[in-house]
Amino acid sequence: MDSIVEGLMKQMMSGDNLSVMSNNIGADEKSTKSALEMGLPLLLEAISAKASKPEGANAIISSLAQVGSNNPLDSMASYIGGSGSSQGTDMLNSILGSSLQPIQQAISKKTGLPTGVVGQLLSMALPLVLGSLTKSSSGQSMGTNDLSKLLGEQSKMAMSASPDAAGVMKELLASQEGGSGIMGLIKKMFKS
Repeated sequence: MDSIVEGLMKQMMSGDNLSVMSNNIGADEKSTKSALEMGLPLLLEAISAKASKPEGANAIISSLAQVGSNNPLDSMASYIGGSGSSQGTDMLNSILGSSLQPIQQAISKKTGLPTGVVGQLLSMALPLVLGSLTKSSSGQSMGTNDLSKLLGEQSKMAMSASPDAAGVMKELLASQEGGSGIMGLIKKMFKS
C-alpha cells in the first residue's frame, strides 16, 4: 500500500500545484513544501488519534462523506486555485480542536512561516488528506474499525518517512502535561 502522504506530495509537486498553493498563502515554494512535509503527517496522526475513539471515528466518517462526491483530488489544480480552504478550516477546527494551535506553532517554528499562513496551508491540505482516504478506501463503505486501522497504518508510514514531523510530534507530546484531548490520545499511540 502506498503512503497517502507520499502520494499527496507527488501530486502537489507536479505541474504548478506547489507554486499556486504558495501564491495563495503568500509564501515561497521551499517553505510551503517544508510545511507540507511536516503538516501532512501531523494531520494524518491527529486524524488517526481522533478515529481511535468511536465518536471521533464517526465524525471523520462524516467528514469523508462531505468530501466524497466533491473530492478535491479529482481536480487538484482547480481546488488549489480556488477557495478550497474554507471547507478545510471548519474540518480542521473540528478534527484538531485545541491541538491546532500547538501544531501550527511547531510547524511555524521549523519553517519560519507565520502561524496564520501555516493554518491556511493546513486548511487547504486537510480536504486533500480526506480525499486521499476516500480514494484509498476504494469507494467501499468503511466502518469505524476499518477507518481506525487504515489511519493507524498510514500514520505510522507517514511518521517514519518524515523525521521532521516525528520530531515535531515528540516535542508537542513532551509539552503536553496531563495529556487530554487529541494530544493525549496521540501520546498513548506513540507509547504503543
